[in-house]
Amino acid sequence: MDSCCEKCINDKIINGIIEKEGGVVAECSVCGSQNVKAIRINNIVDYFEMLLEIYDEENHNGTDLAFLIQNDWEIFSNQEIASKLIPRIIPYSEEKKYQHKLDIQSVEDIWGKFKTEIKHNNRFFLKFDDFDIERFREWLNELSIQNFGKRVLYRARISEDKKLIELEKMGKPPAEYVKNGGRANPVGISYLYTATNRSTAIAEVRPHKGDVITIAKIKIVDRLRLADLRNPRKATSPFSKESEEAVYIFKYISLLQHFAEELSKPVLPRDAYLEYLPSQYLSELIKDAGFDGFIFKSSVGKGDNVVLFDDEKVNIVDVKLFEVKEIKFSTGARQ
Repeated sequence: MDSCCEKCINDKIINGIIEKEGGVVAECSVCGSQNVKAIRINNIVDYFEMLLEIYDEENHNGTDLAFLIQNDWEIFSNQEIASKLIPRIIPYSEEKKYQHKLDIQSVEDIWGKFKTEIKHNNRFFLKFDDFDIERFREWLNELSIQNFGKRVLYRARISEDKKLIELEKMGKPPAEYVKNGGRANPVGISYLYTATNRSTAIAEVRPHKGDVITIAKIKIVDRLRLADLRNPRKATSPFSKESEEAVYIFKYISLLQHFAEELSKPVLPRDAYLEYLPSQYLSELIKDAGFDGFIFKSSVGKGDNVVLFDDEKVNIVDVKLFEVKEIKFSTGARQ
């Protein structure tokens, strides 16, 4: 049986089909996983035919279709699996080369124009025709984590007097004290910035050697609906909107990816007031879409950051004092 299994696929729509229609096989013929649900490849061909709308055959300067599809959508568990499956799913593509119909650079240009518009032209009444904000909001909903689980989060603050900051002062700061804009919050609007581990929480406050840090342990006590911006290509599915043209799906998932990378990009403090404006705007869009917050990769730590628009669904259960003993730096030649 020419089939693939749940371990071969990352895509939530295809995996849903495997879960519903697949049968258990002793060993997957593609990845070798044992006792897994698998489905006949014929059952998913139509989905992948739709993706071909964004590629043109270009045998002189083109690229392998399996590489393009995996790089653009992260549908398969890895590139090796993609290279095995795409010729079986779309057999006539083998030995051919392809390129994008929509130039990837044009999406990068759209994102760059959006940032320029927000920073230098129109901050509150956005006049930007290159992408539809409402359609962008719809794609944000595809990143929803409905139940983040009863996890523990951490918040760090530098203790200026070297003493432990009281538990009740480790929540979301009062709005009147928010004098500077952050990666997500504009001036005067208070959000709760947390991290998924202590070391990332400490790194995010940019301490110096010898600084004393108060760390709050925060328990989630109610269901959180978060937008998962750690890897939009992996979190979304190009098959989730059947009526949407593939070229627009590619465009908006790519724009989400740029937003995610913007959130995780290191920003020098002296430039932050201006560089944070695009992410602040889109953070407000996430809040307006009904999310409790969002999760994104840290630019300075190995964990993730979680921004909560309110702190009603979390409780601070403990605070501890830590001293920064050492800070390590890594440098490289600038390209």
